[in-house]
Amino acid sequence: MAFVATLHLAAQTGEKTLNRRYLNEIRDSLAQVVNLRGREMQQAAERTLAALPNDRKLYDESYISVGADLLDTIYSDGSLHLDLVFRISYNCRHIEGWTDDYALGTYDVDSSNSCRAICELAQGFIHQNLADVFRAGSDVETFITSTADGTEFTTAIPYDGRYGEFRYCPVTFNGERFRVSVDRTTGITNNCQLAYMRAQAVRDFFENNVAELRRTHNTYRFVTQSFKDSVNTHYFRRSSIEMRVSDVFSETVRRMQAERMMDDYVDYNIPETEVKNPDTYVLIIANEKYNNALIPDVPFAANDGEVLRRYCVKALGVPERQVKVLNNASKAEIQQEGIHWLTDLAKAVAGHNGDTPVPQANVIIYYAGHGYTDLDGNSYLMPNNINTDDIESLQFPRKKGCSLFGCGKKAADTINYDIVLTKKESRRLAAQCLSLDELTGAFNAKVVPVKDLTIIIDASFDGMGRDGKSIVRADRPKSEAKGKKRKTNMRSDAVILLAADNDRTAYAFDEHSHGFLTYFLLKEIKFLKDDIFNNTYQDLYESIFSKLSKESALQNRWQEISGMAGGRYKDAWRGMKIK
Repeated sequence: MAFVATLHLAAQTGEKTLNRRYLNEIRDSLAQVVNLRGREMQQAAERTLAALPNDRKLYDESYISVGADLLDTIYSDGSLHLDLVFRISYNCRHIEGWTDDYALGTYDVDSSNSCRAICELAQGFIHQNLADVFRAGSDVETFITSTADGTEFTTAIPYDGRYGEFRYCPVTFNGERFRVSVDRTTGITNNCQLAYMRAQAVRDFFENNVAELRRTHNTYRFVTQSFKDSVNTHYFRRSSIEMRVSDVFSETVRRMQAERMMDDYVDYNIPETEVKNPDTYVLIIANEKYNNALIPDVPFAANDGEVLRRYCVKALGVPERQVKVLNNASKAEIQQEGIHWLTDLAKAVAGHNGDTPVPQANVIIYYAGHGYTDLDGNSYLMPNNINTDDIESLQFPRKKGCSLFGCGKKAADTINYDIVLTKKESRRLAAQCLSLDELTGAFNAKVVPVKDLTIIIDASFDGMGRDGKSIVRADRPKSEAKGKKRKTNMRSDAVILLAADNDRTAYAFDEHSHGFLTYFLLKEIKFLKDDIFNNTYQDLYESIFSKLSKESALQNRWQEISGMAGGRYKDAWRGMKIK
């Protein structure tokens, strides 16, 4: 057997939209993890600073700032790229003088309490808190900011070349781009060079002491500053490091993405079967848009049809040409382009035993749209071209100056009124619709050789829309008033799965942009994969019934699916299988 669909996802929740939605969820989840690590590192740094002996502290009012953040980019192909930014700096409050930190002319890490502190802390945090981020092959860009005071140079500071010799190397100095050179011959002759060598000392510490950086691809950027006025002399003690690791958590993102698609989102990651289903023919009718201003649209019906089509082809193995989708179809289109298409195919592929045709075709018909129940309890599918000109109850708003629905506006956009049709009006409306009796009757076994006929209907027949708002209904039949259950006649062999009985509402699962029945049907197929062919209709029915009832009740939209069977399927349908 098989199922059908065809429509635009773009009008509902297209792949990019939904992809962005769960990628945003993944990003937010990982951001919480990173922020928690940042808080843990901040607390550890504060404890470390408090425990330092006085000769290792810069000043009693010094403090360390540590942070970690995620920067995200979602590319046009829907992939999520995350960069981690790790920051650490050592700062001071209300400090006077400059001899407590770097002595004049010094630049190595051990000459500065602040520099030594941030280097050692960064080393520990990368190893203990961020080792999974600094993985082999990662691209790491490190910005090192170092400063010097504005003391004038009267002689060159000797340089022994311990960090290498530099010629015309790029650096940002006091906000401007410069080229700096330092070698053994000339030594250090200005504050830009001095601050630059302090930054190079940090780089050297990282390269020789941080094991994780020996397996990554590293780039270093240097920012230097020098302050001349006495008010800002304390800034020369400021040291900071910012490290940006590119494309972190990529494997985690892929795993979480797959989990979300498999667990919740039926629109994507549809399983593909190698099972072939060449004898199945599917008709999908997705009526979302209605031409009459007084008949509201059906939310997500188009998406129901399109995603179901993809499941029929991918997950159920139905040849693509054997799945037909009718969007926003009239009664004539349903009959001529849908039902006649199926009945002609059933006759064309039938075998023969003498003059007796042998059924070969399994037929599946799916409908998403509005339904209607007349005064006698008969159920109908509502085509998209309903004419209400001769239905007086639906003209009342016009006579009152559009006080109910508004001039030409959709009913769903305005006040929710309960429109109850008279007996004559109900007959006029029903005449424009397609009854379930007429639909099943078209496949009468005496006329059309169909092996199995399955009809799936995600629609309300109680006069309500998927949003729970009233549309139009007939007066309650006498049988219902007496407590008797209404029942649709079954003139031919068929199994019908209904989203709800004709006195109950079939709602939309807004979060997933599907009708409840369609969503849980697709989810069952997705979860079972090829096991779907081993499950009976009873297995599917009971699983969908349980899950749908619970979820709809949690949303205060309680809904129960219903099933009907006729002819030889009356008792045997429970053991039938998809193939």
